[in-house]
Amino acid sequence: MLRELEPLAASPAAYAFVVLLGLLWGSFANVCIYRWPPTDEFPGGRSVVTPGSHCFACKAPIRWYDNVPLASWLWLRGRCRACGARFSMRYLVVEALTGALFAVAWWATTADLPAELRGLVHAEPFDVRLIRFAICAAFCVVMVVITFIDLDHKLILNKVTVPSIAVFYVLGLLLPERAWWEGLVGVAVGYGVPWAIGEGYYRLTGRDGLGLGDGMLLALVGALLGWEGVLGALFGGALLGSVIGGAVLAIARWRRQDSQVAPETTPAAEPGDTAADAADAADAADAADAADAADAAPSLMRTEVPFGPFLAMAAVFYLYAEPWIQLHFRFPGG
Repeated sequence: MLRELEPLAASPAAYAFVVLLGLLWGSFANVCIYRWPPTDEFPGGRSVVTPGSHCFACKAPIRWYDNVPLASWLWLRGRCRACGARFSMRYLVVEALTGALFAVAWWATTADLPAELRGLVHAEPFDVRLIRFAICAAFCVVMVVITFIDLDHKLILNKVTVPSIAVFYVLGLLLPERAWWEGLVGVAVGYGVPWAIGEGYYRLTGRDGLGLGDGMLLALVGALLGWEGVLGALFGGALLGSVIGGAVLAIARWRRQDSQVAPETTPAAEPGDTAADAADAADAADAADAADAADAAPSLMRTEVPFGPFLAMAAVFYLYAEPWIQLHFRFPGG
């Protein structure tokens, strides 16, 4: 039966089905992003099963026709039908992003690729390519969940990474190019490298560097993609972090300059103060202002942009670029 379906893989209907599947999984990812992080009321997070979807403001259940991925948010203009509370645009972004990633995964595993890559990927039977698509799609969903939880809460949850490490190690064994030991080495390197970097940074500067959550994320990447995927995610994430972090820093500085429009003032002299006392007071005020300005000045060390999303983005890129990378670059022992 799969052979009969293979010619339809590149059809618009197939892509429409895959995108719809991605939107549905994106809707589920939104539930995980909203409910899994700890809160004051729920320190251990909440179940993604019960209760059903409801408005965070009025607690009214969301009917099925108001819970259609992408369409319902656009139709209701991001508001609750019952009370009018505004829903975050993140729901729209997560669903659209997941649908797009599913489409890319389908294209990368089933569509016609350049001849140089076809021998690496498309010599496989169609059922193996379907398994590869399912693994890629699942990996993307997990990366989306980790990314947006980290952006919202600056946390990478063990309840996401630990089970995923085991699951993706087992799933990696279904791929013909993966040896049993590659995932284990990837997990060790993925966790060990960030731990070593963070420990060395702390001993040199007295400040925390890479968090252990980043190490768990890289261990997850290594479980599926091996130690090469860990290095690709780490260096790709560093590159993305430098570019995007620099842009965030530039915007912060620009906004700070625009906000400094108030005229400078000096302390008023008190009755009986001498000219020397007034000058000392003015100097002290200037020194305090300079210290405050230095503390408030934006810098990459103070700009709180979590590193996890950059690692996740780089890992997804490596997932799709791996055949090309393996073709053009040979790692030691590869």
